[in-house]
Amino acid sequence: MTHTPEPGGLDLEKTTLSQSLMTVNDHLRAVTTPVPRDLDRREADTLLRSYLEPACFPDAVDRLARRHLLVLVSEGETGRRLGGIALLSRMSLAESRITVLSPAGTARELSGTDYGPGRAYLLHDWIAASTDRTELVGLARKLAELGSYLVITRSGALSQAVEVEQPWTAPDPGELFDLCVSTFDLRAGRSPDEITRARDLALTLRTPAEVVRLAGQEAPARDEVAAWFDTKPSMRDVLAVAALAFAPGAGFEARLAELERLCPETGLRPPRGPLANASGTGFLAPHYRDQVLEELVGRYGFWLWQPLRDWVRWLAGQGPETVVRAAQGVASLAAHSFKEARQEFLDVWARGTDEERMAAAHVLSYMCADDTLAPEALRLALAWAADPATATTAAVALGGGLSVRYPADTSRHLRRLAAGEGPAAAVARQGLTLPADRPAAQVITALPQR
Repeated sequence: MTHTPEPGGLDLEKTTLSQSLMTVNDHLRAVTTPVPRDLDRREADTLLRSYLEPACFPDAVDRLARRHLLVLVSEGETGRRLGGIALLSRMSLAESRITVLSPAGTARELSGTDYGPGRAYLLHDWIAASTDRTELVGLARKLAELGSYLVITRSGALSQAVEVEQPWTAPDPGELFDLCVSTFDLRAGRSPDEITRARDLALTLRTPAEVVRLAGQEAPARDEVAAWFDTKPSMRDVLAVAALAFAPGAGFEARLAELERLCPETGLRPPRGPLANASGTGFLAPHYRDQVLEELVGRYGFWLWQPLRDWVRWLAGQGPETVVRAAQGVASLAAHSFKEARQEFLDVWARGTDEERMAAAHVLSYMCADDTLAPEALRLALAWAADPATATTAAVALGGGLSVRYPADTSRHLRRLAAGEGPAAAVARQGLTLPADRPAAQVITALPQR
């Protein structure tokens, strides 16, 4: 016997949906760690091996030493997280470990946190709606009395909390490239000309993380991907490679046929050439997908993305395995254009069919594997939780990868959803009754018929 879900609900008889969630969560457990957590000295030192202090660093050290609280603020990714770790490593502390706090706490909640004396705390990519100058200044005084230090990083513009905020900048990309090559002895097997070309490319990159990756063994791969796009391939070939970023693996040709239906003039076929494997159903190297999406975002506009958007949305209804692959692609896209990923896929799927809602939850889970994207995933899930039209999707997402990355935050917000009514409350309540070793997202197989 079947039933019709309530508006905004899920068809709970589709047990394959929960099986795919279990697969995604298991993957995430292997590549990420929960927050809050402690970062020990050895791990911090390892992270800082490739860190280059930007020009603003000396002033930030002085301000943190005096104020005990510093909020690093910049637009885009400038290396704020490692900057915070480096700043805290300069302070005089009773304990060498750094406690990493959740990005979801409000200024008032941060003020009410029980801080230990002589301790270091880091809050990366704060997602609070308001910085609340009065609370932050009061928190700085509290930390000073304890002899403890807190560094918060935040994306955006400076606020009125000028006493505790510090504009942050990225280090010089050429100097950072040189540091990485020297520190990790990356000249072996690479000619001086190759090193020079890679350094020149580093000067054009947007973020310190991209420079660090370029300095390593991914550099030749990046050159090959960019070189292929430099040949100005046909629309047919670009679309085929783009499709591979969202739906690789068995059955790719059948899925590609649907994209060809949307672009009948192109005559699509599985990609051949330097980027794809012999069968044309996958990339030669896993990291090609991320690099291909970066090139697509930077080089192409409406003529490519309009049919591709419609096709990726269609993938969400093509079975659990395809949903997972599409979600991986959208999560990778979010690293290069979060606005595009949210507007064109995530917010649309969050209000859609069962499979589309599951796809949205999967994307947030995969975003949790990235230190920069994880806070954005949490922010978006909380925004969905506040909207009745997307609250059920939020409940599933909070029990998915977000529960692996932010267990305390997701538990708190699931309890809030559980206190309400309707399908979102039912999903949240079931999640809260499960044993601790079961992902809350599995609740979609446990709920009773309505």
